[in-house]
Amino acid sequence: MRVSGWVSLVVLGLVVALPVSAGKLYKWVDEKGNVHYSDRVPPEAAKLAREEKNQDGVTVKEVARAKTQEELAAEAAQRVKDEEARKIAEAQAQADRALMLSYTTEDDLLRAREQELGVIEANMATAKLTIASQEKNLSDLLAHAADFERNKKPVPQAVTDSIAHVRAQIEAQQKTLKEREGSKDTVHNEYEAKLLRWRELSAKNAKDAAAAAAAADK
Repeated sequence: MRVSGWVSLVVLGLVVALPVSAGKLYKWVDEKGNVHYSDRVPPEAAKLAREEKNQDGVTVKEVARAKTQEELAAEAAQRVKDEEARKIAEAQAQADRALMLSYTTEDDLLRAREQELGVIEANMATAKLTIASQEKNLSDLLAHAADFERNKKPVPQAVTDSIAHVRAQIEAQQKTLKEREGSKDTVHNEYEAKLLRWRELSAKNAKDAAAAAAAADK
């Protein structure tokens, strides 16, 4: 907004006209674009941007306008986003440090993957043996129940309960076996991501080291 040249003279005149004890002059622009000068800020202008001038008419302080509720809410939301981003970056930095400390070479990382997969395979082998044993037990129980039926005798409740119990055990073991099979894919994916990140960090560290060495030689 342009202010006509005589405003400076008016300001100077106001400054001269003010009592020496006042010492301050405030300038602000209202909602309609009108420029105001006064030795005090009226309540209706308290939320507006203003300048504080000394006795020589020189601006010594600027006060920004009061922010709206929408602006305050937006700033609060941005602070939350910034804090979340900071936490994510901090967690990533910690994970990167742990990754580089845990694995000196790619071979170290690959060996760790094979060891973890080996544990899963061993557990799966144990589960398969358990299932085979339980299936044999179930087959014997079913044959025992069939003997009663062939002899037109009721199957004892204990046999019926045992059959139900063994079937539940087999079902649970089969579910565990399926979960462990799925965990192999999870391990492969996790280590693939680790390997890619390890390579990125190794390349960056090598580049930084080369740059530091070049700077030291200068």
